[in-house]
Amino acid sequence: MGGECVGICKEYVALRPERGGRYIKGQKRCNVCSLFIKCDGFRCPCCRSTLRLKPRKRQLREKHNEALGIMRL
Repeated sequence: MGGECVGICKEYVALRPERGGRYIKGQKRCNVCSLFIKCDGFRCPCCRSTLRLKPRKRQLREKHNEALGIMRL
C-alpha cells in the first residue's frame, strides 16, 4: 500500500473532460491524494499507491464496460 501525499501529484492533475467519463478518457483516481491523475502506469507518482482504473458505482461501471465493449457473462 502507498504512503501519504507529498504534493507531487499536483503536476499530474487531470481536468474534467467535456464529454464522456473520466476513466474512459484515460484518467485514473488516487484514493490517498483524492485526485484524478493523467499518467502512465498503475501507481500514483506522488504516494506510490495503486490507482483506481474503473468506477466503483455499479451503474457507472456498467456504462464504462459498455463503452469499452466488455460484455458481462
